[in-house]
Amino acid sequence: MPSSFLGVFPREIRDQIYTYVLASSSRAVTLSPWTFEVSLSLSLLRTCKQIHRECKDILWHHNGLSLRDPTELFLKFKDRGKHRHVRRIRQLKICMELLDRDELEWMSTSMKALADWCRLGRLDSITITAAWERPRGVEEFKEILSLRKHGESLDGRLYQDSSTWTRMIVNTGWPRFSHWGKQRWLREMLLDPSGIDGLLKEIHHTFGGMLYVDGLLCFRNFVQIEKPSLDPRNGEIRILPGLSSKPLLNMIS
Repeated sequence: MPSSFLGVFPREIRDQIYTYVLASSSRAVTLSPWTFEVSLSLSLLRTCKQIHRECKDILWHHNGLSLRDPTELFLKFKDRGKHRHVRRIRQLKICMELLDRDELEWMSTSMKALADWCRLGRLDSITITAAWERPRGVEEFKEILSLRKHGESLDGRLYQDSSTWTRMIVNTGWPRFSHWGKQRWLREMLLDPSGIDGLLKEIHHTFGGMLYVDGLLCFRNFVQIEKPSLDPRNGEIRILPGLSSKPLLNMIS
């Protein structure tokens, strides 16, 4: 009968093995649920109670904890906000493939950057929409093809924006790794509608004003009016921010 790991190796050797497995090269355990990358595997701690007890102190002895680094999407919107022409934008439309919890959480990380657009510019309407199953026009298909061909990668997703004088459209999507039938199956498997209400409340608290879900007013001035019922496949979130540049200008003057 083969001997167990705990019975063969003394504690000193086990500690060296634990350190080799758990010590991150960046010396940080980063919790980033919106990306596909895993900074550190903690499966070793789930092996048994004794190994968990021996590992838990070694893990934090060699690593710090980074709760949430800024997403690339947040940094993109923050950088866009520095350009003068963006301050003329009044309407922003963001097109996504799904509005489930993971995708909405990813989008919510950028909301503080967009709130700065409202304070410093003229942004008065933000629409976040998913159009998975509804028919699409020729222009929408052209935008999708352009995204696939020219979109840049942000947080494991494709991103492309275009703007006129007062309107900007942001298209996002997933890279295409497989046949469309497999992608459809994958979307069904990954679809997670739980936790959306809390994210919508968090988004509303960033902007104030009014927040509509599929045409229904759900939040107004930090008060919930109706319970949201968002369709993750073909839903729409419309934000009419209560933020403006006037209070900021008054403070400066």
